[in-house]
Amino acid sequence: MQPGLHATDRLRQLYQDDLSAVGANIPTGEVGRPKDFGAVVAFLCSDATRFVTGAAIPVDGGAYQGLL
Repeated sequence: MQPGLHATDRLRQLYQDDLSAVGANIPTGEVGRPKDFGAVVAFLCSDATRFVTGAAIPVDGGAYQGLL
């Protein structure tokens, strides 16, 4: 999995709770919520993905594509 920036306590601490400037640099216009990341983790841990191997899944609001 390739996590992007998510609104964790550490990120809020680094930016004094103002994540708007950080989100402005992400194509979706916002920082991810921790539960966005958690939902993907839960899915990957489910039986529905029992045959998935070697996948790179960006959970970053399009930030990676924005770098290309």
